[in-house]
Amino acid sequence: MKPRHAAALALMGWYLLIPTPGHYDAPLSYWGHYDSYDTAKECSEAQLELVKRAENPNWKDPRLPVGSVKASECIASDDPRLKQQ
Repeated sequence: MKPRHAAALALMGWYLLIPTPGHYDAPLSYWGHYDSYDTAKECSEAQLELVKRAENPNWKDPRLPVGSVKASECIASDDPRLKQQ
């Protein structure tokens, strides 16, 4: 791998995004940023943990309804779908 490609990969991060309740088909640029991660694996693990917590009957977070949490996605920070449309 060329050094410049390695540097580009090192700068890329991952975002865990959550849609606005009821607007799961909105462009990703309108979704809420939950957290940032260094790797796709870290993001996926955090997403799974968040979904597990949201499925708990005692979950009460009006900012993060269960449906929105279940629709969440891990997206690379350089994903072109994040550009404002």
